[in-house]
Amino acid sequence: MAASMEMMGSFQLQRTAILPSSSSPLLRGAEHSKLLFPTKQRRSYRAVRSPVAAMVLKERLVMVEEIEEKPVRFKVRAAVTVRRKNKVALKESIANEVDAFFDKLGINVVLELVSTEIDPKKGKPKTSNRAELKGWFEKKSTKAERVVYTAEFAVDSSFGEPGAITVLNRHQNEFFLESIVVEGFACGPVHFPCNSWVQPARIHPAKRVFFSNKPYLPTETPPGLGELRHQELKELRGDGRGERRLSDRVFDFDTYNDLGNPDKGFEFARPVLGGEKMPYPRRLRTGRSPTISDKNAESRAEDPLPMYVPRDEQFEEGRQAMLMEGAKKAVLHNLLPLIVSKLCPESNDFKAFHEVDNLFKEGLRLKRSLQDRLFHKLPYLTEIEEFIQGVIRYDTPDIITKDKFAWLRDDEFARQTLAGINPVNIERLQVFPPVSKLDPAIYGPQESAIKEEHIISQLNGMSLQQALEEKKLFMLDYHDLYLPFLDRINAQDGRKAYGTRTIFFLTELGTLKPIAIELSLPPVRAGDDRASRVLTPPTDATSNWLWQLAKAHVCSNDAGLHQLVNHWLKTHACMEPFIIAAHRQLSAMHPVFKLLKPHMRYTLHVNALARQILINGGGVIESGFTPGPVCMDISAAYYRDHWRFDHEGLPADLLRRGMAVEDETQPHGLRLVIEDYPYATDGLLLWSAIESWVKKYVAAYYSDGEVVRSDTELQSWYSEAVNVGHGDKRNAPWWPRLTSPGELSTFLTTLIWLSSAQHAALNFGQYPLGGYIPNRPPLMRRLVPAEGDPEYENFRADPAKYFLSALPSLTQATTFMTVIDTLSTHSADEEYLGERPDPYTWTGDGEMVEAFHDFATEMRRAEAEIGRRNADPARRNRCGAGVLTYELMAPSSGPGITCRGVPNSVTI
Repeated sequence: MAASMEMMGSFQLQRTAILPSSSSPLLRGAEHSKLLFPTKQRRSYRAVRSPVAAMVLKERLVMVEEIEEKPVRFKVRAAVTVRRKNKVALKESIANEVDAFFDKLGINVVLELVSTEIDPKKGKPKTSNRAELKGWFEKKSTKAERVVYTAEFAVDSSFGEPGAITVLNRHQNEFFLESIVVEGFACGPVHFPCNSWVQPARIHPAKRVFFSNKPYLPTETPPGLGELRHQELKELRGDGRGERRLSDRVFDFDTYNDLGNPDKGFEFARPVLGGEKMPYPRRLRTGRSPTISDKNAESRAEDPLPMYVPRDEQFEEGRQAMLMEGAKKAVLHNLLPLIVSKLCPESNDFKAFHEVDNLFKEGLRLKRSLQDRLFHKLPYLTEIEEFIQGVIRYDTPDIITKDKFAWLRDDEFARQTLAGINPVNIERLQVFPPVSKLDPAIYGPQESAIKEEHIISQLNGMSLQQALEEKKLFMLDYHDLYLPFLDRINAQDGRKAYGTRTIFFLTELGTLKPIAIELSLPPVRAGDDRASRVLTPPTDATSNWLWQLAKAHVCSNDAGLHQLVNHWLKTHACMEPFIIAAHRQLSAMHPVFKLLKPHMRYTLHVNALARQILINGGGVIESGFTPGPVCMDISAAYYRDHWRFDHEGLPADLLRRGMAVEDETQPHGLRLVIEDYPYATDGLLLWSAIESWVKKYVAAYYSDGEVVRSDTELQSWYSEAVNVGHGDKRNAPWWPRLTSPGELSTFLTTLIWLSSAQHAALNFGQYPLGGYIPNRPPLMRRLVPAEGDPEYENFRADPAKYFLSALPSLTQATTFMTVIDTLSTHSADEEYLGERPDPYTWTGDGEMVEAFHDFATEMRRAEAEIGRRNADPARRNRCGAGVLTYELMAPSSGPGITCRGVPNSVTI
């Protein structure tokens, strides 16, 4: 019997020797046991009772196991793509040469593969050997932008599938790691989308971890990647202490306590935005030390010092080049106006409209008398002027290319409320007269001064009640937002404003016409009536110019609300907390992070620059807009009193403003009150495409509400964005609940809408539509004169001159124009809605890759449909003699100022 059993064991051993290893990807678990011990043989073995035979068989089995513990080893190869800079400073160039030399000596970049599986003996993820990046020295002189290096790893057949790769940079310089592709595994090529700066070990000694492109919800994380997933997020959160270095990758929250600079003087101090006193969203923490004068104010990094932004969120080279070009252009554009204002102050005002027009025809020229005065002070003045004049001729804004005088017409003034820079404040008038929500004890009677007798003759024969019921009356209401700040605004030299209301009537042609403008000032004393004045369409020359001045004040208020609230607050500042929290709480492996990643690009860097030069004390916004130092107070007041996330989606916003009514028979579930509303009609095309794409994406990962609720990373992200990033509104009852796939889809659709289409609609028309200052003055310097005022006779004597003197001065206008020129410019590296830089490898989910291609197709269809609408003569708000087409929602664009194009994210 013993001999028989020994022979059987020996036969089994020989058979096993030619079988695949137990840990081979081709052979797993029970299948392997069956091959080693077929059912019949296993039963015979269990029937054996001889101790001697059992001992012999045990020895044979030990030998089998020992052979099985030596899996087959094989090599896999990694192709590592590094993106180099196009322009390298001398110091950096020398450092690169040093790195190449030391790389040859073995001080190099080291990589290591990490398996999705745990090594049962070590209790840790299985790893490959450490492999050095090959070819760095040999390719040091390669001129290509992208250089591919290689690395070889030795793994065995028990390794499983790689889920992560670590990188240790032992060079002296950082480098930009674009991607890694590993080939040689049975599963096929494994893609690691990196797109990150890898810092040298002397700065950040820890290994960098990059995950493969396979998406995993937290509960689905392979065992080998769980700890790495946790550790990576921990590093991104930081410890909330110390000043951040430019090379850091840490995301944390702080208040807007860095807008002022009290160390420069009291006039530069600004209140902290964020907190109980002035609620506001949170911004990215930099950790700079406090100012000397105010411990609650953070010291500033003044331009051109860099502001902290996590390294991978900083502008890439192409965007930096575009901004540098814009900065050079701005310097030249402001040089001559600055000379004029300093040496000849009386020339700093426009005296006639042709002086404005000449900015676009000839550039700015010095008057001969001024040249003569300066001839002996500045040598070669004429030559300098000729050179500069050729460079600083301003591009002609689109608004005056088709009809130079269109801006003077009432219909164009009204059309721009539907298809202009700020088409999101027009609302349907549902109660007449309009009623204020301000405290009447402080701000006077709540009821508007506009009465039925002011407008009844403009209603085309309708009664007032009939016009309301048939949805024919609309309004721009800037009364309550401005009135509480007017005393502070109007106390400033050269800045004047009203709280305004403008009533429009919808004509049979589908266009709007303004029929009344109310100009209000606060009461002189509490309890008094406020000073209100109502102007109606003109009937003579004098009333025509008064009407033009009133419209200019409405445009100035509109420009301020557009910039401070709709543009900055809603699409920049309110988005920042969601971006910060996403990096802190959502792993790069999380499917929602993969969905949102292109919609977060550059936004933190843009917002940091805004804090440095745009919304800061004495910055561009304060200098260029009527409220001046009060600007951010207005923005904070709106956030406190009006901002609600659940109203930020396009359908919800249209319904809130009464510009649409619910109608389930319509494609979008609503019907527009004004059919030819270009912003809304085009916006609904994009909204629906985004919504469809997001719903399909969410459904692929969240089968029901339980999966949504149990996703710890998702819920932590949302909770932190709300409770910390928007902490001053964390208790608001209107916050969406993330408890079902439908709620999650709507929430994500809104985020993508705000960062892409909504921002594009509010941003890229700034110079094309606002670059001609009389069309849309951002700043007003005079009130509308009335009979008996000291200035009234000057107004009557030369109304055009008075009108221009009420607008920004030459230097104010040109400074503003140069800024919005840059803000309206697309860079060459822009990524538009429906585009991704890595369309096939951003995710390992093939179905979602195909779904994204469907979304890209929808963007092309939307663009074609927008083109058809712009050629339709029945759509008079976007087509007609001298009428500008509406292309701000057309998804694609070339570089430059195009007045079209929808980038994926807030990139400028």
